[in-house]
Amino acid sequence: MGRGNKKDAVAALHREQILKAAEKLFFEKGYVQTTIDDISKASAYSRRTIYAYYENKEDILHHIMEKGLLALKTDIDNAVNRQEDFMEGYKEICMAMRNYQKEYPHSADTIRGADTSHLGVFNTSVTSDTSDTSKVSNDSNTSGVSDTVKNILILGEEINRILASFIERGKEKGIVRKEVVPMLTVYILWSGITALLTLADTKGTYICRQFDISENEFLDYGFQQLINSILEVRV
Repeated sequence: MGRGNKKDAVAALHREQILKAAEKLFFEKGYVQTTIDDISKASAYSRRTIYAYYENKEDILHHIMEKGLLALKTDIDNAVNRQEDFMEGYKEICMAMRNYQKEYPHSADTIRGADTSHLGVFNTSVTSDTSDTSKVSNDSNTSGVSDTVKNILILGEEINRILASFIERGKEKGIVRKEVVPMLTVYILWSGITALLTLADTKGTYICRQFDISENEFLDYGFQQLINSILEVRV
């Protein structure tokens, strides 16, 4: 490994350790209550070192969000490309979202509650080239935001396009109803799956005990009801 590569690897390790400490604190104390001093103590890095890698606490939060979305995009991409069967692909997508909420809770919570209306609407199409991010990076409404925030928006749009393409393929195979609008359906299904996962986290124990089922059985039933809303033949 060259000197430059070694330096980059060390920097990446330091950044990751700071992110891990901050994410744990944000989850336990809340974002507002957590200070840079808290992150410094938890990560064992000085304030000076933290500021060498991140501009401020908000920048740390944005990197946590980006990290979670990167993992989610990879898992969803793998799910739709690995499974030829539409329903098996859908199940893996749901599991990817479940894993995202469990492994990156603060990223998921922040994304769910984020208001990006001031950044404008970035229209997408299932025929769009997923490598074309110019409409986000060059949009005048994003001129005042950081590259990390732009990356978050880009990742969100790329995930949406992957899911919309997945639904479009379901239409082509005659599995999804012809009148279904793929991108609009992505937003609706995303909302439904997220709400179901949140319900499982907050009231899952009570519901499972009431119906004498496991959490996996409860989620499988919920995922099935959601996808049935767009299928030609209910499962």
